[in-house]
Amino acid sequence: MIVRSKILIYLLAFYVLLQFVWWGYQILDLGALADQTQEDTSRRVIMIIGEGGVFILILMAGFWKIQQSIAKEIQLSQRQNNFMLSVTHELKTPLTSTQLALQTLKKRNLNTEVRENLIAKALNANQRLSSLIDNIINASRLESNDFTPRREIFPLNTFLQGKTEELKIIYEQASIALICEVDIINADAYMLETIFNNLLENAIKYSDENPKIEITVKNKGQMTEITIADQGVGISAQEKTQIFKKFYRVGNEISRSQKGSGLGLFITSEFIQLHKGRIKCENNNPKGTKFIIELPNG
Repeated sequence: MIVRSKILIYLLAFYVLLQFVWWGYQILDLGALADQTQEDTSRRVIMIIGEGGVFILILMAGFWKIQQSIAKEIQLSQRQNNFMLSVTHELKTPLTSTQLALQTLKKRNLNTEVRENLIAKALNANQRLSSLIDNIINASRLESNDFTPRREIFPLNTFLQGKTEELKIIYEQASIALICEVDIINADAYMLETIFNNLLENAIKYSDENPKIEITVKNKGQMTEITIADQGVGISAQEKTQIFKKFYRVGNEISRSQKGSGLGLFITSEFIQLHKGRIKCENNNPKGTKFIIELPNG
């Protein structure tokens, strides 16, 4: 149980103690009212009963609040446990893929197509591993409030063109369309790159074998609007309210086909908020998901 729940319990216990002391005083005081009128005595009894009703309401509200706090802690603990299991899997899988690819590449009788395919798989695995390590480090720094955006003139259009070409090399089957009407933006370069890395890799991860992704960047007055749309499996309305929470992962723990760490969207949302921006998740037509980001230009 974390500190907040303990504090709530201590405060509630202290209130109960004070309430019983007050009641004891009032009951003892009633005995001293023998010389007073029945009206005064009745008024005092009604006041005690009223105080008792308020006490019960506060006690029930306190227990409800403690129950809610403990439930949230249990849920977070479960997510952390699932995160540790997932991270172990996420670290092992790309390492194994890279190892197998490199071992196969040592063979001399491979044709060019096979060699290029193995190299692409190794690059893909390395990208996944690098992203996971970055997300773990970023989540730890966010927990310590160790991030302050270092705004600079960032060549957004140039970056996105390079990023889409890079992803096309790593994910050969991916179709990525870019429409960027904004050349530069005033933002933290590292945070912005992390935001795009997380969202684009998610879009590819939760799509079929031939991912189709559209990136659109528009100038909206004082804001720059960035939309990343895919045609993947989509996200339910209920989960849209949860996806930016730390360790939360879409889908059922048992049936989930994509494991993930549950950190990417959390970090993305935090970085955007540090820029005084906003992010929302909507359905994409005819299927899939789109994330819409608004970042201030200044």
